[in-house]
Amino acid sequence: MVLAESPGIRTEAVHFKTSASNQFLDMTDLAREVVARSEVRHGQLTVYSPHTTTSIVVNESETGFLNDFRRALELLIPEDRYYEHDDHSVRTENLQEDEYINGHAHCRQLLTGNTSVTVPVVDGEVLMGQWQRLLFVELDQPRERRTFFHVQGV
Repeated sequence: MVLAESPGIRTEAVHFKTSASNQFLDMTDLAREVVARSEVRHGQLTVYSPHTTTSIVVNESETGFLNDFRRALELLIPEDRYYEHDDHSVRTENLQEDEYINGHAHCRQLLTGNTSVTVPVVDGEVLMGQWQRLLFVELDQPRERRTFFHVQGV
């Protein structure tokens, strides 16, 4: 869905459903398609997730590494620990009726630390290293998500 478009600027929203906790979705090809549609030759692309339990990262999309990182997350921030965020007897802020038990996912997001990534666009191409990929990371349970792709330049 195109949200904004003018010469040198294009913003698209992509809606999708994740299928697992700690899922990595490769968005590199989609990012390249958005840049091509923008007709920006020189500028930048920002990929942004408006969710507090997801991240956007640049790394290698290799099964062994992704499995290693999933295990590291579980060791550092286990799902089965006490999180005050999930304790509604003490938590008083930002509560919803259908609140997920996801304190671990919020902590994992701060560890991975990126709600957005910006990469250069040079000669109409997303400038990335040989093994680098733009990855959306689901740190909570499967659910409806969205990501924004914003390209600007000349």
